Parts: sequence; structure tokens; C-alpha cells
Amino acid sequence: MKHLRMCAIIFLGLTVMPLIAYTQPKNDIREVKPVKFFAPGNIWKGESVMETNWNKICEDPQGRIWFSGGDHWGTDRTNNPDRYERPWGYGNTIVSYYDPKSNKVTEVFNLDRESAIFSNAETPGYGKIHANIQSDSKGNIWTAGYMGASYDHEFGNAYYPKSFAGGAIVKWDPKTRLVEYFGIPTPYGGLVALYFDEKRNTVHGFSVDRGRYFRVNIETRELKHYETNGRFGIREMITDHDGMCYFANEFDGLTKFNPDTETFTDLDMKIPGLRSSVVTSQNVIYGISAEGFLWSYDTKTNKVEELGHVVSSPKEKVYTPNIALDEQWGRLYMIAGGHGITLSGMPILTIYDIKAKKFYWPGKIDVDGCYGAVVGRDYTAYFSCYGYIRGKTNKEGKEVRGPMLVRYDPPKSLEGLK
Repeated sequence: MKHLRMCAIIFLGLTVMPLIAYTQPKNDIREVKPVKFFAPGNIWKGESVMETNWNKICEDPQGRIWFSGGDHWGTDRTNNPDRYERPWGYGNTIVSYYDPKSNKVTEVFNLDRESAIFSNAETPGYGKIHANIQSDSKGNIWTAGYMGASYDHEFGNAYYPKSFAGGAIVKWDPKTRLVEYFGIPTPYGGLVALYFDEKRNTVHGFSVDRGRYFRVNIETRELKHYETNGRFGIREMITDHDGMCYFANEFDGLTKFNPDTETFTDLDMKIPGLRSSVVTSQNVIYGISAEGFLWSYDTKTNKVEELGHVVSSPKEKVYTPNIALDEQWGRLYMIAGGHGITLSGMPILTIYDIKAKKFYWPGKIDVDGCYGAVVGRDYTAYFSCYGYIRGKTNKEGKEVRGPMLVRYDPPKSLEGLK
């Protein structure tokens, strides 16, 4: 494997706009009740054992929304007597899609099975996808696995006798309806980012344990590792429409990777932080920090603009690992809140009007958190969430909590949301 590293500094203009505050949503904000679709699969003894999802979601050329659900309890995290009896062991992810035309969810493939991973006492399976589920222009679905065992393993999984094999890359072909396996690019490391570069016929991303960035040529299967090794943020990576890559760095800014020259450049700019992002057709990046600050970065002018806090509470950390772009209507959609951190008892659905530079809060949503979002071609916003599903109970009569796809049909005009 070829190890490459080159850094440079470029000095361009930096513009930081003052935060714009509007009326803050109150604790008594009304509840929005969108349609919820429970993630299918992983049925054991007549009940779903799904209990996590952390991935980005996407829309394919047919207008279907791809999402997933997983079971990330490793065999070393529970004393449940049936932990070795399940067909997949403990830790498995099911990838599915929602079709707006039929209003139905279809289970498509089992990540453990397609990656030849067996979850047992020694090897945790793919308990969730923490990276992207991405569609290319032909409708191929690309994704990669993340371990489903003890978090104690997350940053040191290569030891005897218990080891995580590493996140495998797979591709689902809509013509054959078969999954192709592309191997494990970073042994022992779960993958937290994955993108397909169609122009260069390359799949690329990075691992959580060492922040190791990789690129795989699909035709030749050549694998390259790049020596970032923990220097960049370990939960998010940005790619623009020219194939340039951006990582959060230790200078509170972004580092750009050019795949044609294979060089890293530390940009002369600063951002509030990076937890989730989207990119416009003009390569303007909209990002959100883990604390809930929204910002934009123009890759052509190197200008940063701070757009404000998602719920106008700059002193409060409102974990928001999701953001979706509707470029035609000029909006960003987010569900603000997660990990038990909310301002209204529930996460708050947030809309940002890009042209007016104004936040709107349609209401709160009864979920625990949201980890991926996308806007469909019909302007509908979709969120990959985790939480309770009203009306759905288990054999003991308790409400069932698990991964779900949430559909929100926004109004064409935002004026009524004031």
C-alpha cells in the first residue's frame, strides 16, 4: 500500500457573519406527528430486536429512500441466554428502502451475510451502519459496516482472542438484485464515512479507530491508505461535486484532499465544528456542529458564514447529527436533539430558509434522535430516527423502541409556521 501525505496552507479571505437570532421555540411547542416506518428484519422469536441506526440515508434514481436498522449488542455486552442461538449471533444490520409510490418498506439485504461476517463470542458482527448509504447515478447502493460489540473495542479492536474483522464495503446492483463484496479496507476498524466517486470509479472513506482515510479503485481493486491517522474528525467527512474531500482538523478548520494530486491542504478558515453536512450543486457546504451551530462554506471563495444555533440557544448543546438540503425550495431540514439532549422534551424539527436566512420550528417530534436525513424529488423530507413507535408493543405489553424512517411533508410556504 502506498502511504501519502502532503500538507500546504493557502491564505484566502475569511468572512464570519454575526449570529442571527429569532424567536426561540418554547417548551410548549406543538408536536408534529409525521408518518413513521419501522425498519424491518432481525426478527427473533416473533419480535424485532432492532435497536439502533446511525447512518446517512439517500434517494435512488427511482425515488426510493434507502435506510437501515441494526442490532448492535455484542455477545460480550449481555448475559441473555439466547445470545448464541440467533442465526446471525448478536450484531447485524438490515438495509431496506421505502417506496413513496407504494407507501411500503422492502427489506433488501443482510449486511452480515453479504460480508461473510459471523457474530459470535470472538467476532462481533455489523450491528449498525455508521457511514453512508449512498446511491450512484445507476441506482447502485454503496455502504459499509460498523461493529456491533462492546464500545470498549472501538479504538483498539486488534487483539486476541476477541477481534473485530473491520468494516466491509458492499454494493447492491438494482439490475441483478445481488450484492457485491469489496473487502475490508481498514482491518479492525469500523467505517464511519463512505462515498462513491463516479468520475474516478473509486469508493473512499475512513475508519473510526485511527481516522484512516482510504481509496479503493473499483476496476483494479487497488487500495491506498493515506496517513491521516487520527488527525481528522472521526465522525464526518465531506465530498463536493468535483470529488474534493474535506475533513475537520485540529485547527478548528477544514483540511482539503485533492484525489487527483493526492495532497492534503489545511485551509485558512475556521468553522464552529462538524457533525453533519450537505453540499449544494455550486459546491457550497452547509455544516452543523455537534453543539447545534449551523454554518456555510463556499469552496470557491473560501468564505465561511455562521448562520446561527438550530434552536436559538447558543449556550445549550443540542446534538444534531443530521441535515438535509432542498436546493429548489432553498431550505435545510434538521431534527435538533439527541442522546437525551433536547429543549422541549423531544427533538425539534427545524427548517432553515437559505435565502431569508431565517429559522422555522414546525414542532417537536416524538423520537429519541435522528442520524440521517434527505429530501426526495417530491420535496418530502425523510429522517432516519430512533425512538418509540406508538401503538406497537411487545409480548410484555411495553412500547417498542427501535429504528425508523420518518416522513415529513413540508408546506410550500413557510409563512404559516411563524
